[in-house]
Amino acid sequence: MSAWRNLAFPFRSASLESAAPEKPRSFPTTGFKLIDPSVKVEEEELPDYVAERFYPVRLGEVIQDQYQTVAKLGFGSSSTIWLARDLKNHHYVSLKFYVHTSRFHREHGLHREMATMLRKTANPGRNNIRELLDSFEIDGPCGKHVVLAFQPAQMSLRDMKLIFQKDGGFNETFVKGAVQELLKALDLLHDEAHIVHTDVHPGNLLLGLNDDSALRPLEEQQFSSPVSRKKVADNRVIYLSQLIRPKPGPMLLSDLGEARSGPGPHAGDIMPIQYRAPEVIMCLKWSYAVDIWSVGLTAWDLLGPKHLFTAEDEDGDMYDAAHLAEFIATIGPPPLDFLKRNPERAADFWDEQGNWLGLAPIPMNRTLERLEDRLEDNSRFLSFLRRVLTWVPEKRPTARELLQDPWFRSD
Repeated sequence: MSAWRNLAFPFRSASLESAAPEKPRSFPTTGFKLIDPSVKVEEEELPDYVAERFYPVRLGEVIQDQYQTVAKLGFGSSSTIWLARDLKNHHYVSLKFYVHTSRFHREHGLHREMATMLRKTANPGRNNIRELLDSFEIDGPCGKHVVLAFQPAQMSLRDMKLIFQKDGGFNETFVKGAVQELLKALDLLHDEAHIVHTDVHPGNLLLGLNDDSALRPLEEQQFSSPVSRKKVADNRVIYLSQLIRPKPGPMLLSDLGEARSGPGPHAGDIMPIQYRAPEVIMCLKWSYAVDIWSVGLTAWDLLGPKHLFTAEDEDGDMYDAAHLAEFIATIGPPPLDFLKRNPERAADFWDEQGNWLGLAPIPMNRTLERLEDRLEDNSRFLSFLRRVLTWVPEKRPTARELLQDPWFRSD
């Protein structure tokens, strides 16, 4: 047994887990559309895609004599995600197949650190952290691949918004609920697990399941209408990812792949570009407050169709000066004491008195009041944002403090 296979949490009742293992199903070998070999699909469209780095998962493949893949759920630059049936424990899991070139697996280690605490804690945020159920290594054609088995989920809120919200955003009641559950998850991570997530955004906030039987249609669809696929080699097929119409469920914070253990302060470049907190752009050390900054931007993105900050210059290129200019226009200029924390970096954009040097124009008429035009009464929402989106990280509330914000108590 691989040394990786050392973490498992109960997901269903003992009576189910003691039942006889299910037999693998035989998936159709005909009746599906073959995609033109010249057309790039799915992970092939990634700018740095190298086929041999990815494990060539096959639909219906049984992994570790336990997990049968039943549908592809998604992909990224370092992994593909599959829905699988746990034949021994009679439930679904999400399998994350890392590329064999992955060398750092923070996610696995951090989940191991949290395992005992998650079992024992009374913190309600435990229900909003996606559970790791199993972990192991498998051999691929070009090397060994780490595989993590997670509690299954439906889809990310980012995908849900893109696909099902035609006006580009969720209603305020939904956003409040999602942000509250996100804050519960962060309260647990920060206060008990002592972990900085660093990558909070709607793509890592998943709609969970109250009952994983809702995933059964994805499996059955492979028999009634097999998914389209592209054969790229005798041992490699690329399948199209699949989604189902979402049903109500808990919000789950996922993906600890870029998280850091301990309050720090930590150093280094983190966060998606549009989500970077001021202290990250200014090359300062950082801690839990970067996640709180991301909470504000997540709330904004869930409510409306556009990012609050683009970080783009007039030509559409990513540019720190343009990003900082957006901050100034939207939340005001930074305190001079904040700039003095890294005077060399500050000198790239401000003079010694804190005057903007003009490397990028400060956008006109870019206040929060002008930008937020979806709510009839946005006063409490904008007050919430102003508590969160501050230059000085120490002035941002904790996740627990934000859970008491008046915005959540308004009708």
